Amino acid sequence: MKARLLVLSVCAVIFSFALLPKNADACGHDGFFIGGGYEQLFMYTPDDQLRGAGQLVSSQIVFSPGFGAHFLLGYDFKGSRWGIQMPFGYSRFKLNRSEWVNYFDTSVEGILHLASWENGIDVSLIGGAGVSILPEGPIENNTGSFGLNVGIGPAFNWFFHRGQKVTSSVYVQVPVRMVIFFGNNLSANQTTVLQIPVRVGVSLGF
Repeated sequence: MKARLLVLSVCAVIFSFALLPKNADACGHDGFFIGGGYEQLFMYTPDDQLRGAGQLVSSQIVFSPGFGAHFLLGYDFKGSRWGIQMPFGYSRFKLNRSEWVNYFDTSVEGILHLASWENGIDVSLIGGAGVSILPEGPIENNTGSFGLNVGIGPAFNWFFHRGQKVTSSVYVQVPVRMVIFFGNNLSANQTTVLQIPVRVGVSLGF
């Protein structure tokens, strides 16, 4: 219920921006761009843990907030509100309060630029699907998992430089994702996780 309300709230905020007046066409970088920076990862699941022998533990799976980095490649179609990007993320967090683990993900995300202003602010919507990889941690307890992710959320850019050949921006991206980890690893049968990566970085367009 809480996850559903969160998704609805994000969508309501995003579409409210589409009703605001804009002073310039929302085209983003208007070409190829790269970006990178910090990533703060939040994950939640109601599923219970598995023992090494495949038996459920009575306690819920717990993910501590993850810290890491991301890198992305993208293209904003010239003269259009649309674009596409491929982010690569890495995070490190504590799993079940017992071991530090690494986490990797990548996805293909569409970009819809909703509105932009002459002061350089650009508001957009990003969403797509990809893969998530959680390697086995230092404790050999069968928690290593592979899954698929799908998500949608807002993105904010501030273009502090718009030259004829190069553009630069500071951005924040917050896609709200659902991740399904397959197999009997984290939990029985499969594990469904609500994931919110907060990406903060700098992008360069050319």
